[in-house]
Amino acid sequence: MIGMRTRAPKSSEGKIANGKETLRLRSKGSATVQEVPNEFEEIATKRVDDLLESYMGIRDPELATTIVEASRDKKNPDDFAEALDEVLGDFAFPDVFLFDVWGAIGDVNNRRM
Repeated sequence: MIGMRTRAPKSSEGKIANGKETLRLRSKGSATVQEVPNEFEEIATKRVDDLLESYMGIRDPELATTIVEASRDKKNPDDFAEALDEVLGDFAFPDVFLFDVWGAIGDVNNRRM
Protein backbone atom coordinates (compact mmCIF):
# COMPACT_ATOMS: atom_id res chain seq x y z
CA MET A 1 0.00 0.00 0.00
CA ILE A 2 1.56 3.17 -1.20
CA GLY A 3 0.18 6.43 0.04
CA MET A 4 0.97 10.12 -0.13
CA ARG A 5 3.79 11.33 2.04
CA THR A 6 2.46 13.50 4.84
CA ARG A 7 5.69 15.06 6.07
CA ALA A 8 9.10 15.67 4.60
CA PRO A 9 11.72 13.29 5.93
CA LYS A 10 13.98 14.68 8.62
CA SER A 11 17.70 14.85 8.07
CA SER A 12 19.70 12.65 10.38
CA GLU A 13 21.99 15.58 11.14
CA GLY A 14 19.21 18.09 11.54
CA LYS A 15 20.82 20.21 8.83
CA ILE A 16 19.01 21.36 5.72
CA ALA A 17 21.15 21.34 2.59
CA ASN A 18 21.19 24.52 0.60
CA GLY A 19 21.77 22.73 -2.71
CA LYS A 20 25.10 24.47 -3.28
CA GLU A 21 27.36 21.60 -2.39
CA THR A 22 28.85 18.80 -4.42
CA LEU A 23 30.48 15.50 -3.59
CA ARG A 24 34.09 15.37 -4.78
CA LEU A 25 35.69 11.98 -5.14
CA ARG A 26 39.48 11.90 -5.05
CA SER A 27 41.79 9.15 -6.21
CA LYS A 28 43.89 9.59 -3.06
CA GLY A 29 42.03 10.10 0.17
CA SER A 30 38.39 10.15 1.07
CA ALA A 31 35.47 11.81 -0.63
CA THR A 32 34.63 15.33 0.51
CA VAL A 33 31.60 17.58 0.25
CA GLN A 34 32.51 20.96 -1.22
CA GLU A 35 30.71 24.15 -1.96
CA VAL A 36 29.84 24.67 -5.62
CA PRO A 37 32.50 26.89 -7.19
CA ASN A 38 31.77 30.59 -7.07
CA GLU A 39 32.13 32.90 -10.07
CA PHE A 40 35.83 33.56 -9.38
CA GLU A 41 36.65 29.85 -9.20
CA GLU A 42 34.72 29.10 -12.40
CA ILE A 43 36.48 31.83 -14.38
CA ALA A 44 39.90 31.07 -12.90
CA THR A 45 39.47 27.35 -13.64
CA LYS A 46 38.55 28.14 -17.24
CA ARG A 47 41.64 30.37 -17.62
CA VAL A 48 43.93 27.73 -16.09
CA ASP A 49 42.38 25.07 -18.33
CA ASP A 50 43.13 27.31 -21.33
CA LEU A 51 46.75 27.61 -20.17
CA LEU A 52 47.00 23.84 -19.75
CA GLU A 53 45.81 23.45 -23.30
CA SER A 54 48.21 26.03 -24.72
CA TYR A 55 51.27 24.77 -22.81
CA MET A 56 50.65 21.03 -22.70
CA GLY A 57 47.95 20.36 -25.26
CA ILE A 58 45.50 18.94 -22.72
CA ARG A 59 42.12 20.01 -21.43
CA ASP A 60 41.52 18.83 -17.90
CA PRO A 61 38.99 20.78 -15.79
CA GLU A 62 39.73 18.63 -12.72
CA LEU A 63 43.45 19.41 -12.92
CA ALA A 64 42.63 23.10 -13.45
CA THR A 65 40.35 23.05 -10.40
CA THR A 66 43.10 21.46 -8.30
CA ILE A 67 45.55 24.15 -9.44
CA VAL A 68 43.10 26.95 -8.57
CA GLU A 69 42.47 25.35 -5.16
CA ALA A 70 46.23 25.24 -4.53
CA SER A 71 46.40 29.00 -5.14
CA ARG A 72 43.90 29.77 -2.38
CA ASP A 73 45.29 32.10 0.29
CA LYS A 74 48.73 32.27 -1.33
CA LYS A 75 50.38 35.69 -1.28
CA ASN A 76 53.14 35.17 -3.85
CA PRO A 77 54.16 32.84 -6.68
CA ASP A 78 56.73 31.03 -4.52
CA ASP A 79 54.09 30.00 -1.97
CA PHE A 80 51.83 28.97 -4.84
CA ALA A 81 54.60 26.88 -6.44
CA GLU A 82 55.31 25.14 -3.13
CA ALA A 83 51.61 24.38 -2.57
CA LEU A 84 51.27 23.08 -6.10
CA ASP A 85 54.37 20.96 -5.70
CA GLU A 86 52.87 19.35 -2.58
CA VAL A 87 49.66 18.47 -4.40
CA LEU A 88 50.87 17.88 -7.97
CA GLY A 89 54.63 17.44 -7.65
CA ASP A 90 54.66 14.58 -10.15
CA PHE A 91 53.75 16.98 -12.96
CA ALA A 92 56.90 19.13 -12.55
CA PHE A 93 55.31 22.17 -14.17
CA PRO A 94 57.79 24.59 -15.77
CA ASP A 95 58.32 27.91 -13.98
CA VAL A 96 57.01 29.86 -16.98
CA PHE A 97 53.72 27.98 -16.77
CA LEU A 98 53.46 28.58 -13.01
CA PHE A 99 54.01 32.33 -13.41
CA ASP A 100 51.43 32.52 -16.19
CA VAL A 101 48.92 30.61 -14.05
CA TRP A 102 49.66 32.86 -11.07
CA GLY A 103 49.13 35.92 -13.29
CA ALA A 104 45.89 34.58 -14.76
CA ILE A 105 44.49 33.77 -11.32
CA GLY A 106 45.58 37.20 -10.08
CA ASP A 107 43.89 38.87 -13.04
CA VAL A 108 40.63 37.06 -12.32
CA ASN A 109 40.94 37.88 -8.63
CA ASN A 110 41.45 41.57 -9.43
CA ARG A 111 38.63 41.54 -12.00
CA ARG A 112 41.00 42.08 -14.95
CA MET A 113 39.46 39.42 -17.12
